[in-house]
Amino acid sequence: MDQLNFDGSCDPNPGGRMGFGWVINWESRNDCTEGRKEKQRSPMNTNNVAEYTALREGIANYLALGGKGPLKVCGDSQLVINQMSGKWKINNENLAQINGQIASLIHTSGLKVAFKWIPRNENSTADRLAMPADAPARPAERKVIADVNTSGASPGLRVQINQLNTHPSPGFKDFAGLRVGGLDPFSRIRIEDLKEQAGENAAALVQKELSQDVRHQASALRWMLRGLAADLAVRKVKVDIELGNKRVKGNPKR
Repeated sequence: MDQLNFDGSCDPNPGGRMGFGWVINWESRNDCTEGRKEKQRSPMNTNNVAEYTALREGIANYLALGGKGPLKVCGDSQLVINQMSGKWKINNENLAQINGQIASLIHTSGLKVAFKWIPRNENSTADRLAMPADAPARPAERKVIADVNTSGASPGLRVQINQLNTHPSPGFKDFAGLRVGGLDPFSRIRIEDLKEQAGENAAALVQKELSQDVRHQASALRWMLRGLAADLAVRKVKVDIELGNKRVKGNPKR
């Protein structure tokens, strides 16, 4: 079976330049084909749009090069893989449009496709091809102490955490939009137990970066245990602190 790996990036997200990368491994030809494209900055550009566009371009390229299938499609975007597989609903109009274009390509060509999610470390070539030419280099591999896919986080939250963990430079809005949406298995765990589960290094990091408030330390540890990289968990809490301070200033006591 031929295999297509795809990846997309938007830097900064949203609104930045998008990059699309794909790799086709031809079983019958014992060969591989790499491809990449870019799109200039636009308010409509996002990481998810980039991921979807990379998949569309990859499949179109596969068909243009004479691919007949069956084709295994692999990507590290849970959102794209699960939506293309019909497991998750599509609530975004732009993504729904690209999803429809991909479905039309597959249907019109009669291509048999199987979709499979893979972790980022198994998608490194497509990931490299997806980086816009002038984008900053990816950071060193981030320290993740819990696997987001088995941490107990909700499906939607897992998607957001995966996107943040793989983004080279997530912005303020990315962290501000990261929400649990209620209580989860980590919400009521005491700070002592959080430190024990997260480990000494994580406990030392939050003590150093968030020394003023034990509640903030606990919040960062909870995000780490949900699967968010350690440095990003600390930054997430700092963004929440800044948002809280702005709300207080905007609503002074009368």
